[in-house]
Amino acid sequence: MSAREQRRILLVDNHAAIRQGLALVLAEEGVGECREASGVTEALDATVHERPDVVLVDLSPHTEDALELVAELCARNIPVLVCSMHEEPGYVRRALAAGARGYITKVEAPRDLARAVRDVLNGWMLVSPRAAAGLR
Repeated sequence: MSAREQRRILLVDNHAAIRQGLALVLAEEGVGECREASGVTEALDATVHERPDVVLVDLSPHTEDALELVAELCARNIPVLVCSMHEEPGYVRRALAAGARGYITKVEAPRDLARAVRDVLNGWMLVSPRAAAGLR
């Protein structure tokens, strides 16, 4: 993928090390160019200035705020992939109900994260196997 075709990805997580790790994985996998936000306000501001093609949102520690962010981004027609440590079905259902196009857990392999971002960028819905296991 050429630099001109690079997709813009916004990473929203309250931990800088996690954001930087996700950015490194996505860069190594050639998925796109990452920007970072540490919270809801910063994320909403970044969507105006950066115009991301997809936003990865963590649900912790402010789950309600994060779900409101997911809903707001989806209302703006910005695809959202939730990337969370929570595997419980309630979290997955609430994120999808808020409009997220996908849900992946943070314990997935880096190549699976990259694949999930690509899938959402291609307009597909995705729930990782760990997150989907409780939805039966």
